[in-house]
Amino acid sequence: VLAGWASNSKYSLLGGLRSAAQMISYELSFGLGLAAVVVMAGSLSLREIVGDQSGYWFGFIPRWYVFLQPVGFLVFMIAGVAETNRAPFDFPEAEQELVAGYHTEYSSMSFALFFLAEYVNMVTVSAVAVSLFLGGWYGPFLPEWLGWIWFLIKVFLVLFFYIWMRWTLPRYRYDQLMEFGWKYLLPIATINLLVTAALTIYMGW
Repeated sequence: VLAGWASNSKYSLLGGLRSAAQMISYELSFGLGLAAVVVMAGSLSLREIVGDQSGYWFGFIPRWYVFLQPVGFLVFMIAGVAETNRAPFDFPEAEQELVAGYHTEYSSMSFALFFLAEYVNMVTVSAVAVSLFLGGWYGPFLPEWLGWIWFLIKVFLVLFFYIWMRWTLPRYRYDQLMEFGWKYLLPIATINLLVTAALTIYMGW
């Protein structure tokens, strides 16, 4: 918002306002998807959450939370894509409508820093998704001290998902984005959290 307002351009200001509205709309779903994993693990520590995903069911199925929380994983990833302003949710910088969004008037190093921050956000969301849902550094064929290799592989796969979405799916209309966030994603995330909490209490997950 500040970057768009400081540019003294209506395109930049609209891009900043869109970015703020989009973040508010999807931040709640993002947090609820994360909260479901915290409820299952019974801890806020990433190390304990990843440690709870070690081992296998029936000797070959990884005990990753993505299998116990498929709805939470989908909610987390969709909200994560929206939070990082990536296609098909890249409304703050929609070229056909706002030229380049809130960084229209920026160039040189300022422009580079905006894009660097965007890609750092992508890597951060991917790393958190791997830690919460995809078993973190656990994987077959390698000893635990080489777990960072598995972690990097999983992060790159999630980043590939980001790039695939950018070049495959068309951009939605702005009203469709807001309607999807408030009318569908947020209720689904809330129901998923309540069901997870109930099963954790009554079934001892």
